[in-house]
Amino acid sequence: MEWTFSDSVRLSLLSFSEASKACAALPGFSLFRRSLQPERIEYCRAELLPDCLVGSLAVPDKTHPLHLAFSLAFYLDRGQLILAADEQTLPALQSLLFPEEPLDTSDVFHLFFSFLESLIQEDMLYLQNFEKRLATIEESLLDTLPKELQRTLITIRRELLVFHAYYQQLLDMCEILSEDENSLSSPLECARQFSRLGNRVDRLYDHTQMLREYALQIREMQQAQIDLRQNDTMRILTVVSTIFFPLSLIAGWYGMNFTHMPELSAPYAYFILIGVCILIVAVEIWYFKKKGWF
Repeated sequence: MEWTFSDSVRLSLLSFSEASKACAALPGFSLFRRSLQPERIEYCRAELLPDCLVGSLAVPDKTHPLHLAFSLAFYLDRGQLILAADEQTLPALQSLLFPEEPLDTSDVFHLFFSFLESLIQEDMLYLQNFEKRLATIEESLLDTLPKELQRTLITIRRELLVFHAYYQQLLDMCEILSEDENSLSSPLECARQFSRLGNRVDRLYDHTQMLREYALQIREMQQAQIDLRQNDTMRILTVVSTIFFPLSLIAGWYGMNFTHMPELSAPYAYFILIGVCILIVAVEIWYFKKKGWF
């Protein structure tokens, strides 16, 4: 598919196989061809050549962040923008390129800038949803089972890591486009626009980093809760063991069955021993409650 907006702006949306044939004569095709294999597109990158800009985009899926929504290769020169993706992705790309509000097509660099901007249009709201999920987890620390909470936190941290790397790659791309060492884009405003886009991506990157740290803090709080519960359990076990230790000593002492043990022949020795055991337990319970251990 191809659209011509003016004499200096042409947009082509091709499949990988179509791009490998249609772009064979373009300058820098040997470098562009490396991105025409979907299995090799794993991250966002841009390489500035004397006459063109080539690179790739790997955009995570906001519904399932651990998977890619789409991956594409792009080729940009002063007169045209070529986007190459697999055939299943082309309809989604077309909807991004032609939303309800039309993209800026004054020149090819504004068009590419508008396209990149559309990729992160609602990302701040998306990251705020992460923040709400983390806040909900923090509030439910005392009620949620540790395994369930840990599994949820691990998933969120992995999803945030995907977007953290994605924004870092976009930020590197925007720096290359804003510097434009080869003066590929003549208007100074284009460089400013890409610099502004880089600032937006940088804020998203910082927000993602903050959310990752927030998730780590919640993980530490959850571990602290587990440690407190373990300490409570160990304290109870220690108190119970301490209460019954004197009774075990008495049982072991009188279980030796020596012949000359005067208490064994005393008529009230059994009841006296019961009273002594009860007194020992009562004194220990009183002492532990006084110390706040029980």
